[in-house]
Amino acid sequence: MSSTDLPACINKKLNRYFKQLDGQKASNVFKMVVQDVEPIVISYVLEFTNQNQSEASRILGINRGTLKKKIELYKL
Repeated sequence: MSSTDLPACINKKLNRYFKQLDGQKASNVFKMVVQDVEPIVISYVLEFTNQNQSEASRILGINRGTLKKKIELYKL
């Protein structure tokens, strides 16, 4: 696996996060990762589909209403 693979990048960020805790308890790790990755994926797919939200929602596997909410949430 190369260092540019998504799982490798996520593992690297998680390793850094846990090292920086310095004895503190971890919390909301899943939410942190999703909030970092989700807007990148949505933005990429929207660009790939030339901003076609119906096609983007199909590719992402979410309904169009959910996609619209996430576009607003992340200001895409």
